[in-house]
Amino acid sequence: MAQYILTGAVLLICAYTDIRKGGIYKIVIVVYLAAALLLHLITGDGFLPSSVIGLLPGVFCLAVSFLTGQEIGCGDAFLIMSCGFSLGFQKSLAVLYAAFLCVGLWALGLVLFAKGKRKTEIPFAPFMLAGAILQGLGVIV
Repeated sequence: MAQYILTGAVLLICAYTDIRKGGIYKIVIVVYLAAALLLHLITGDGFLPSSVIGLLPGVFCLAVSFLTGQEIGCGDAFLIMSCGFSLGFQKSLAVLYAAFLCVGLWALGLVLFAKGKRKTEIPFAPFMLAGAILQGLGVIV
């Protein structure tokens, strides 16, 4: 439960900075990773295998970021990685799935209503927050 609260708080901060400042602060990610590790150690939840594997979706997004010239921002990839470390592989994939679904619907709406184009930048952290909320509520399992 503490990991969910921590993740929600960090995603809220990152969503705010991503919308207002156009990016995610690295210090927030570093503090998040340290706090998640500390919580894992305190609770003794046997986190290591799932948390290490949970880094993989973020690593994949980071590789895509470099290959596409930052179509996906590095900050978003590091946020995905840190969520994977905190929540574990399965839960982070559910959050990521919901986030991609939400951002895809948002982008479709932008295109349909002629408010955006293919290259329109969309902050991803708010959709990660929405995905975490949907996953936490059990809408996305």
